[in-house]
Amino acid sequence: MADKFSQTSRYIRRAFWAVGVSGTVFLTGVAGQAAVSPETSNVVTPTVEVDRPLIVKGSNDPIFVLVRFEARDLLPQNREDRPPLNLALVLDRSGSMEDRGKIEYLKQAAKMAVDRLGASDHLAVVEYDDRITVMWPSSRVESAFPIKRLIDELQPRGSTNLVGGMMEGVDEVQNRMGKIDAENTINRVLLLSDGLANEGVREPAQIRRLVRGAKDNGVRISTMGLGRDYDEDLMQAIAESAGGNYYFIENPNQMARIFEQELNTLFTTVAKDVRFEFTPADGVSDVQVISFGDADESGATRFDMENFYGGENRTLLLRIEAEPGFFDRPNGMAALGEIGFSYKNVETGDRQTFEAGIQVEITDDPRVADAAKNHEVIVEANLFEVERQHKEAVALYESGNMEDAKAQLAALETEMRSRNVTLKDARLANKIEALSVEQVQMEEAAQDADVRSSYLKNTKQRLYKAQQGKRALYMLQLGDKGYEVERLQTALKDAGYYSGDIDGVYTEELKTAVEDFQSANAIAADGLAGPNTMKELNLY
Repeated sequence: MADKFSQTSRYIRRAFWAVGVSGTVFLTGVAGQAAVSPETSNVVTPTVEVDRPLIVKGSNDPIFVLVRFEARDLLPQNREDRPPLNLALVLDRSGSMEDRGKIEYLKQAAKMAVDRLGASDHLAVVEYDDRITVMWPSSRVESAFPIKRLIDELQPRGSTNLVGGMMEGVDEVQNRMGKIDAENTINRVLLLSDGLANEGVREPAQIRRLVRGAKDNGVRISTMGLGRDYDEDLMQAIAESAGGNYYFIENPNQMARIFEQELNTLFTTVAKDVRFEFTPADGVSDVQVISFGDADESGATRFDMENFYGGENRTLLLRIEAEPGFFDRPNGMAALGEIGFSYKNVETGDRQTFEAGIQVEITDDPRVADAAKNHEVIVEANLFEVERQHKEAVALYESGNMEDAKAQLAALETEMRSRNVTLKDARLANKIEALSVEQVQMEEAAQDADVRSSYLKNTKQRLYKAQQGKRALYMLQLGDKGYEVERLQTALKDAGYYSGDIDGVYTEELKTAVEDFQSANAIAADGLAGPNTMKELNLY
């Protein structure tokens, strides 16, 4: 595997393995072919941890490997040397956009996006209903005024050729890539829709082929679903297959802020063309990347990941099974495989690669093995598994089988309460809260079609984010940052409990406000904004 990665790499980091009670591998070490300054090296740092670094001889239980990724927050987002964008805005102008003034909010959001771009960026604007028009062919953004004037002319009409509009945007970005330095540019399509794809290509497998083809050609697609009537499964699938982001915009007045959130992500991109690979050792029979990735025909698990933006944290979990008798060997080290991770550093243009061999140690002493267990990895493994089963219950509910869905959530809640007696972890406690809250929400949603649609879209978005280890939509805590924290600050300020800045930072002041709100609403005052707290604030 080293050859596959190092052939295109200028900088290499090779990990040194050391088994201890944490079972942690930091992917750092000896510099490779060239010296790397601390300021520009390792803009994304991966860390690898094993749930059981010491294995009792004869064990047949699966092993979980947690990979954490931490992206450095290098410079302010408005820095002049941010990566240039090659962007296409693909805007839905179908007849349903007339409802609730959605078209006006769309215009405001699109014009805000144009205002954020500069002379180093290229922009195309595509509008679609059953017809598709390139309003503004891809070109350098030298003046915002003529683009905004065209956007102001948009009026609702017709049905929804979503895929046709999307692929027109992809064509605009791809055509521009042939005329610019595409390697050092962020190439992205931003697709918005409020309705079902009822014109043009509608077959899911064909849509996946199209968006994967776009990603293979260097174009990523982010999707925004507006309101209650669009197909969230399609929009999520497009974003996931195309390596972009997915957003559910429940209210039209949130649109500009969501556009801004996506632009901030693009502006602060620190790593692109990200690839992860795990090559199993002999004797490993099965490898799964929980919620993401597939093993190819050689047995190696490899896939592209989304770009990383500054300050982002992400996690990935591997589940590894060995062949029967694999751990019956004499005490000592047993190799499970090799992890490879590479990306292109947006700031320097260099490709950086990391490698780590994953090993565990076989022992005869169960007490020593038990003491070496890694609590963090065990908790993450439980969270990923409960979220997988949660997703299955939501699918049951959506198919019309509400009683079985609620029963599955109730059984899952009971099981997780039992596990958390031993683990005693706040993250699991908050997930248990979520399972309890959603049993009530399922019942309430069954009485009203609009409530049901909102419930499904909100829950699916939470689970979509959680598969990347991003759980801010159901738990916020001290130190968290971002749009979800802004929403919490705004809700607490509106309720009279918070008087600080709406800056998206979970500070001690915000923690105190959360505790005060919790005490006033008979919620355990722990300062964590979990499902019960968010529900009382109409955020869940």
